[in-house]
Amino acid sequence: MIALTFKFHLKEPLLATALAGDPNSSVSLPFIPGSMLRGALIARYCATHPVPNAADDPTCRRLFFDGQVRYLHAYPVDRVGQRTLPVPFSWRVEKGTETPVYDTSVELADLEQPKPLGKPFCWLEDNEIELYEPAKQINVHTQRDRKMGRATDKAGAVFQYEAIAAGETFGGVILCIDEAAADEIEALLAPDLLSMGGSRGAGYGLVEIQKVQRSTDCDEVPVTLDDLSPGDQLAITLLSDALIRDGNGQYMAYLSPEYLGSRLNAHLELVPEHTHVQSAIVGGFNRKWGLPLPQTPVARAGSVYVFRVQETVSVNSLDQLMKEGIGERRVEGFGRVAVNWHSDYELLRLREAKEPVPAFAPGPLSDTSTALARTMAERMMRRTLGHRLVEHVNRLQITGPITNSQLSRLRVIARSALAEQGVERIGSYLDTLQETAQKQFAGARIGKQPLLEWLKDHLSASPDQVWHGLGMAQSDLPSVGNVQAAWTAALAREYTIRLIDGVLVKATRERREQ
Repeated sequence: MIALTFKFHLKEPLLATALAGDPNSSVSLPFIPGSMLRGALIARYCATHPVPNAADDPTCRRLFFDGQVRYLHAYPVDRVGQRTLPVPFSWRVEKGTETPVYDTSVELADLEQPKPLGKPFCWLEDNEIELYEPAKQINVHTQRDRKMGRATDKAGAVFQYEAIAAGETFGGVILCIDEAAADEIEALLAPDLLSMGGSRGAGYGLVEIQKVQRSTDCDEVPVTLDDLSPGDQLAITLLSDALIRDGNGQYMAYLSPEYLGSRLNAHLELVPEHTHVQSAIVGGFNRKWGLPLPQTPVARAGSVYVFRVQETVSVNSLDQLMKEGIGERRVEGFGRVAVNWHSDYELLRLREAKEPVPAFAPGPLSDTSTALARTMAERMMRRTLGHRLVEHVNRLQITGPITNSQLSRLRVIARSALAEQGVERIGSYLDTLQETAQKQFAGARIGKQPLLEWLKDHLSASPDQVWHGLGMAQSDLPSVGNVQAAWTAALAREYTIRLIDGVLVKATRERREQ
């Protein structure tokens, strides 16, 4: 078989919902399931190869349904870009320590308080292991009514998503039966941006496909296999969940000696003291039907089964077992196994932990994105200016003999000037005041300054004077990406008029209350 390997770099959080958590919330798996990748590529194939029924298309069936192409789970990569694997359940450490790590599938450890390792993924090289767990982020959402477009009394539940954080990188593998299938699948991996997972319309699921490579080495772990003689031990480590049926067709959440023996054509005996297994429940959702898939018990990834061989097992049978896997839904990445992967090491030691993945650094923005970022930054600046304007108006007070009618008449002029984006109309009005009105504006005061003088000073003030009067500084300018909001003369004129209008409104209300 031919292996296509590539990297998934998350540009947005990813939601691969697991059967866990609160019913009103969704918790993501710590990896990208093979079924999710297969579904995304099926959608891309149907978009480029329109057919009445994809299931009846021979090429579609060969690439996605017949088992000739297998989509393995995408697991996190370590610091050198190597795809990690699930941590075997047989690894134990003494409570309160991190090293050494004892592999109890090889030799039983005399530990007072043994505990499993705290992270789900690892990479083993010689007798050194590196542990890794992808970062997650929790986002709180509110349900919206489809017609109203907002939360209502009947549709306003609060829920949260625990998704894989943006910036994480995963290693994907697709196994193809021949070069032709590899060529067709590789073509579907371009363009390099792909959407997958849940809530894709709400800012989730955008991934970038990187470093697509082709190889004839299909082994997920670097092991050297030999023929097994009677009395030898055979260690099987599950690299993904396995769906296995017994002889009666019922699902069983473990790997039995009878089932594995039938695959290897040999009689096997389980060694229970070295076997460490766990079970789980898996399900899914069929978008075509709009219904959930049946929930099925599985043998969990990381389970370690140790058998004693009763008759010779050829290396070809072991190699075939690793390439083919076990159980059902192997086209979606289930049933991957490793043979005698870590059985050579009784003691393991931890390698230095992986450095945190740096935050995603945005590249140059397109013209459209730049315009959008500028709009967002300007709106943020206006919100800040609005708060500063309210604070400044509350500190000012008009005193003296001026009637509400004079204040209201000037306010009408100010509102008209605001619509015209110019202060000339207010200045012209003040220059042509009748004698009675002029006396009232000259007699009224803001602080110790006559109101008429205060108004003319602000109308003729430079943009910087208005800017500093509102208590703004260069550090207060918000930015989105590499685009920063700008303080302009037009904006200064607008907020000068808003300041005058705010002072007039405040004075009118105070006189009405009196």
